[in-house]
Amino acid sequence: MCSWSKEGVAAASVGLEMCSWLVSNDVLELVDSGARLLYVGKTAGYHSRTQEVIHELLLSFAEVGANVVRLKGGDPLVFGRGGEEMDFLRQQGIEVNFSPVTMID
Repeated sequence: MCSWSKEGVAAASVGLEMCSWLVSNDVLELVDSGARLLYVGKTAGYHSRTQEVIHELLLSFAEVGANVVRLKGGDPLVFGRGGEEMDFLRQQGIEVNFSPVTMID
């Protein structure tokens, strides 16, 4: 769900990369050129997608066999609803891998 390592972001056969507004351009440059990049960020007073829509996007791509990378800035389990997204997918029978990695300049 969350991986900021070069290997995780540019993993072979990634179908969809979903990221928040907090993910830096340096990280986005690592995204596989064949992957579809979708911004699903939220800021105060503006949500590009509701959490329910984010859940459905995660599920719909996973159900067709696409590898989905969920990029988040900050602590994805405290502020980013990462735990909620993982629980949702697991309840739907989708295997979830979590890879917390910090990038340092």
